[in-house]
Amino acid sequence: MPKTSKAKQNAKERILLATLEVIKKSGMRGVRHRAVAAEAVVSLGSTTYHFKSIEDLISSTFVYWHKKIDVRKNPHFASIEADVAHFTKEKIPSNELANKLYLDAEIYLRNQIFDNSEDRKIELAFHNEALRSLQLSSLLLKTWQDEVDKIVELFEAIGAPTPIESAELTFALVLQLEKKAMLIHDKSELVLAFEQMKRVLKHHIYSIVAGISNPL
Repeated sequence: MPKTSKAKQNAKERILLATLEVIKKSGMRGVRHRAVAAEAVVSLGSTTYHFKSIEDLISSTFVYWHKKIDVRKNPHFASIEADVAHFTKEKIPSNELANKLYLDAEIYLRNQIFDNSEDRKIELAFHNEALRSLQLSSLLLKTWQDEVDKIVELFEAIGAPTPIESAELTFALVLQLEKKAMLIHDKSELVLAFEQMKRVLKHHIYSIVAGISNPL
């Protein structure tokens, strides 16, 4: 890559990273070309050159951020996929399948809430902004569908009778639990709330697995 192209790419990435920092500190209301330029330590002209509008800047930042946190690259989600592949070959008892899927899902949810809370807060900011931006809402809906499709594949592999509906419900449940967790600011309260979240998640997973043996 020529030096000029590489320099432009580096500047663009710095601006995207700076935008994420501004969102963390001030929320979407703080995302302005001048504020982002100051955070990125680049000229104001550099931000307006790469991103003509605030909407373009926010949407591009979402795409950049989502590539970094893509569920398909999440090691905990990969563990769920590996277990499903193993279970389908071994044909293990349904109670063992349900318990293992629940434990994998619980670890994934714990990681999302406790280890990656900053990403969850950024995610909420993008969700809220999507209400005002057609460009961002289209991107968000596409990423949601991509994640649902991955869950559909898992449920198809274990023989769930309604994999699409089960995947939609699972995605919606996890998203709601993550959002709820971000609204609980007291850590001790969050720890207690997480215990209830685990029970809800367990009930959901066990219900899906039970449907494999007893379809409607």
